[in-house]
Amino acid sequence: MMILRVVLALAFLGITAWFQVKEYTFASLNFYPLYVIVAAVGLLTIFYALLLNRVGNLRLFTYCQITVDIALATVIVYITGGTASYLHALYPLSVIGASILLNKSGGFFAASVSSIAYGVLIDMDFYGMLPLKYKIIDNPAVPAWEDVFMTVSTNILAFFTVAYLTGYLAERTAKVERKLEEKEIDYEKLETLNRQIVGNITSGIMTLDEKGRITTFNREAGVVTGYSLRDVYYRDVNEIFPGMLDKGKKAAQSGDRVEEKYSKSTGEEIYLGFTISSGQGGEVDSIVIFQDLTRLKSMEEELRRDEKLKALGELSIGIAHEIRNPLASISGSIQMLREEVSLAGDNRKLMDIILRETERLNQLITDYLLFAKPARELKDSIDLGSLISETMEVFRHSPDASNIMIDCRIDGSFRVLGDARQLGQVFWNLFLNAAHAMPGGGALTVSASYVDAEPVRGGAPGEYVEVKVADTGRGIAPEDLKRIFDPFFSTKDEGTGLGLAIVHRIIESHNGRLDVKSVQGMGTSFRILLPVEGLSEALKA
Repeated sequence: MMILRVVLALAFLGITAWFQVKEYTFASLNFYPLYVIVAAVGLLTIFYALLLNRVGNLRLFTYCQITVDIALATVIVYITGGTASYLHALYPLSVIGASILLNKSGGFFAASVSSIAYGVLIDMDFYGMLPLKYKIIDNPAVPAWEDVFMTVSTNILAFFTVAYLTGYLAERTAKVERKLEEKEIDYEKLETLNRQIVGNITSGIMTLDEKGRITTFNREAGVVTGYSLRDVYYRDVNEIFPGMLDKGKKAAQSGDRVEEKYSKSTGEEIYLGFTISSGQGGEVDSIVIFQDLTRLKSMEEELRRDEKLKALGELSIGIAHEIRNPLASISGSIQMLREEVSLAGDNRKLMDIILRETERLNQLITDYLLFAKPARELKDSIDLGSLISETMEVFRHSPDASNIMIDCRIDGSFRVLGDARQLGQVFWNLFLNAAHAMPGGGALTVSASYVDAEPVRGGAPGEYVEVKVADTGRGIAPEDLKRIFDPFFSTKDEGTGLGLAIVHRIIESHNGRLDVKSVQGMGTSFRILLPVEGLSEALKA
């Protein structure tokens, strides 16, 4: 504003002086007052600049500055001809500046001061009350009083008109600016709120541009997939999630959600359920919302397996009893015949085969009943640590453990409610499986600890006993991993396929959970979660 005042004052002075000098000879002109005005404008500007950061009341300082500027404009009008001066146009500039800086009240103040100063100056000049020696030019022709009055009246009217219009525009502009600032603040709040919502929502959200490149990636998306925004920014979505864009857009036409298997940044496979909707174009051409369904898929698979096992168990109990009764009669009859009839050679060998296979069939029926029979009510308090240690001690002295290094990390007592015989069968089957997976030798590690786990089988979250049984055997093929708990599925020629099915059924009947991880050539790890004694009762209720 200060620089603008200097530029305008000098420009008006220069233009006016040029026009007026053209009509007069240089000999008749006195330029010293003009030099004084130019110097005064410069000095005042410097003075204002120095005081600007030191003044406490800026509004009062502005009023004083406007008053001085009007006084300076009056002097300029006087020395450039008084009634004949062209520079009365400097007054509206002061009025405009006052209206901008001080709103309408400041504009009317400047218009009033300008009107008084200009009116007094013209009257005094008309009546010859001011000295002529300070004027740059002196017009010898005396204007008519009517012309002077009209000039003064017109200019005063112009001053107040400019004050009103400029003040009105200044106030309107100020209101609009305030509203814009409020809107901008509201927009920033909304934007911040939007970022917080998108950033903390429990679903993964990413946006794609028109070329299918990822432009945003919220925090949950990173948690689910293992990628950060830096990893995926501006990469084609099909590089990370093959086929997602085409499948999502096709499903969006029918309003369906797509469920597909993809890989995390670590290589781990996850199920994603996602939908794709249209955005506003540009950087947000498509919006992808997805959730991790891996846990849900696992629960669905577990429920399907439980339903299958329940139906099969109900049928198998009846069949097993019907087979076992005649089998016992056959076995007893063959034993009596072998004692009463003297057999030798091939006949004796055939009799032994019949007895051995009869016993094998009876053991199969026993295992099948253990798998199919529902667990009795869990009332016994069991020290799981002692049970595992005792089972391990028996296994350690069995022929199957002859070339296996055993590391049993069971420290302390872990109390659960359950059936000691059935839980002993669980760990015995797992130890045998580990031994059969390491025919050339290896290491078997067993550990137990208390953990805070997620709800098991729809129960309550809380403290559980976690037991891990890990071996360094040949591992399980990925295509077989989903079927290892199915009855009669076995990869061993001599296996019945009921060992792990029995383990799963017993753990399930004890309100627990059984998980397995395996890498071919590196080994297998079984993880058992059993609720502590108090939590078992809560889950049963």
